[in-house]
Amino acid sequence: MIIQRIRVHNFKLLKDVDIQLSIDPAKPLTVIRAENGSGKTSLHYAIIWGLYGMDALKSITSPTDIRLSSKAAPAGSPVFIEVVLDFHITDEGGTAYYRLTRHVQETPQVTGSAERGREVVKLSKLTAAGDKELDQPESWLEQWLPKRLVDIFFTNGDDVQKFITGKQEARVRQEKVHLAIESLLGIRQLRTAVVDIEAVQSGLDRRAARDAGGKLEKVTGELEKLELALKEIDDEYEKLTVRLGNIERDQVRKGRELEAIRGIGDLDAINQEIQGLEEDLAALEGYQQKNFAAMSGLLRSEALSWTLAGASLKKALTRLDELKDLRLIPKTSTQILEDRLELGICICGEELEPGSTHRDEVAKLLAEQQDRGAIAERLTELRYGARALRSVNQQDFAGARTDALGDFAKLAESVRSKTTALQAAKERRALIDDVRVRELAEELAELDRKKGDVKFKLGNLDTRRGTAKYDCDQKREEKRNAERNASISRDLAVRRDVGLDLLNLARAVQDQLEGPYVERVSKRLDRMFKDIIGADNGASTGVITATSITSNFDIVVSSQHGNSLDPDFEVNGASQRALTLAFVWSLMEVAGTVAPRFIDTPLGMVSGTTKERMVEAITRPPAADETPYQVVLLLTRSEIAGVEHILDQRAGAFGTLSCSQHYPLDLVHKWAEDEPYSRNCGCSHRQQCNICARRHDNDLGLRFREESVA
Repeated sequence: MIIQRIRVHNFKLLKDVDIQLSIDPAKPLTVIRAENGSGKTSLHYAIIWGLYGMDALKSITSPTDIRLSSKAAPAGSPVFIEVVLDFHITDEGGTAYYRLTRHVQETPQVTGSAERGREVVKLSKLTAAGDKELDQPESWLEQWLPKRLVDIFFTNGDDVQKFITGKQEARVRQEKVHLAIESLLGIRQLRTAVVDIEAVQSGLDRRAARDAGGKLEKVTGELEKLELALKEIDDEYEKLTVRLGNIERDQVRKGRELEAIRGIGDLDAINQEIQGLEEDLAALEGYQQKNFAAMSGLLRSEALSWTLAGASLKKALTRLDELKDLRLIPKTSTQILEDRLELGICICGEELEPGSTHRDEVAKLLAEQQDRGAIAERLTELRYGARALRSVNQQDFAGARTDALGDFAKLAESVRSKTTALQAAKERRALIDDVRVRELAEELAELDRKKGDVKFKLGNLDTRRGTAKYDCDQKREEKRNAERNASISRDLAVRRDVGLDLLNLARAVQDQLEGPYVERVSKRLDRMFKDIIGADNGASTGVITATSITSNFDIVVSSQHGNSLDPDFEVNGASQRALTLAFVWSLMEVAGTVAPRFIDTPLGMVSGTTKERMVEAITRPPAADETPYQVVLLLTRSEIAGVEHILDQRAGAFGTLSCSQHYPLDLVHKWAEDEPYSRNCGCSHRQQCNICARRHDNDLGLRFREESVA
């Protein structure tokens, strides 16, 4: 199926959108440029709704009550919503053209929800003689674009990794990959056919046995029971093998999580480290206090005095010595005069009678001496105090100062170092979820027990399977001998032999599809993925060495030394997208499926040469012997940046979506209508017009083209 034209009317903000897609095999790419909020996702959903209806839309969006009309539509006013798809299909009979129309009427409510009428879907075959409406259009479409494969044909960039990452359980991912492979390679239909042929063949065998007589009938019945038992054993063996693979992958994932936590450090050891560091810091704080006290004492020391005022101190001491030599100090005359007056006899021997002239003279002299006494006493104190001073060399203080400051710097550095180490240890301890460690250890132990149980059961089944196969072979030989001795009608014998041939052929084709064809998908996936990420195909260097699809239908990314990478934690977002796109492309190529591949915002998280290689890979025109296809990329301007030259070569059609709500902040021109809506214009990735021009388009070097706003 190749889609030629898409018309959308009143779906979300898409008021009247008409887009022509490229149908040129040499240029299979259609580029629809649209910024965030311009209608890319709405267009994506509109196409899905047009093809499959509400059920498919609900399966890929979480809300159960989905509104199709614009939120800006007034409550109570019915809105007619319609999607029209024109497409063609080429098969052995040639190319036929079709038109699919789906429409519904929706009435918005004041609550924000909407009342929706019955959907009407119509599929018409377009011929020169007129349109011919086909019955059961949805069943007819299911043959070409199965609804269960909507994720394959229509990929949302935000969900592009759903086949790869562990955001879903491994079992769900395997089912998605398995379903895609089965459906596109026809394995599911073939399995159904094998079961049907087996049932018919069993019926023919029973009829032949009844015709041949009791012995052959008995042997045939016994063989049927043995083959049924063997099939049950095989089915159980396959289920257990899948379960074992899931257990082993869970073990690897949980083991890596546990190693990551334990890689931070042992909790007890970190606690001991923290305790030791806290004790060291406490001791260092004590040493710092002593250092501060020593520096404080040094600032009050005699050494600092001699360093700062040594010359003045020496001069003062010399002067005091001079005063002493002059007997001006120490001052003792005052005490002597007081004693003489108290004795009443002068030092010369004359009596000092009260009221006498001599006594008055001595009293006068005593008064004069007392006035000078305070200064003399202070000088005397200084003289005697100075005798205790010692002259200190200035180098003594400088050395003590250097030692104290050195000790201070060493202690400060030790405190900083210990504090940093303590903080780091506490941060490491905070990262360790001790409860999660115990949970993971218990879960791993339980997985190990389950793994042992499964292996034990597989061993028993393997033994039983060997015995059952031997019994079946023996019984088949017994049946062949009975058939040689029995008489069966020729018609029944021919029908039985033809049925057996058909069964063998169907089983051979099934084996071919499940084996070599899946292997072809796996090899093509590996080659394309490596081309996109730029990995060395020699697998001798680099992190990623190979990708493959396992027998359990899981996509595995391999690294050096036989290790596998966890897509959640060890494969970046760009590589996850590349891996999913490579899987989709490889599967559709091997299956020979002619179908559109819509991708909404595929280049998010991808840049540089990886982006170039990805666009190169998914837009490469098919060779003459390859299946034709078309790809539609819904891209923002930032996604387009850097790959314009590839789009020039590969794109056969362009379009641009814009939304009126972006005026005047982003859009340059105002449209006629005031209500918010989205519309498209014919601008390519290198153009702008009155409809789509944005504020920074001139900075991008986009050429202006005339297109009416009306």
